[in-house]
Amino acid sequence: MGILSKIFGNSKKQTIELLEASITQLRLGLFSKLFKIYNPIYGKQDGEFLSAAILNNVLLEKPGNINSENFYRNNVELIEEKLQELSSNRIIAEALSYLYAAQTLYLVFITKNPYSKQAQELGEQANKLSIYIPNTYDICGSDNIHECVLEIMRYASRFFDENK
Repeated sequence: MGILSKIFGNSKKQTIELLEASITQLRLGLFSKLFKIYNPIYGKQDGEFLSAAILNNVLLEKPGNINSENFYRNNVELIEEKLQELSSNRIIAEALSYLYAAQTLYLVFITKNPYSKQAQELGEQANKLSIYIPNTYDICGSDNIHECVLEIMRYASRFFDENK
């Protein structure tokens, strides 16, 4: 393996790790933010399930366990209603924009395909929820992917710290 391949390989690995960390921080921050909204209304347990169901739906993921599946199945209309409200909360909508950007970039690195089926489905979901997915120029003012990933990480860290 040549020196450029080694450098690019390490850079790619670091970029993927930064995206994974950013996604985790954004998810945890969003879960906390949503839970703070839903806990007083629906109680601790349902507030947790609702927050998790919303995040799963945002990222097109399935419920993580049988209790989550049961909650989802019994509360489809409530979950859909709350999903449609996300874009009206400026703080949540911005965090979701960064989450979608990070997840999309992550998929590009993992699949090596900017037009993968997963990335297209994620974009369709964001559109359905009226959440804008920013491009690299929106995030960092250039097409420098590494600079943009660092900016996503900075945003994710701030958002997590403010909402934990």
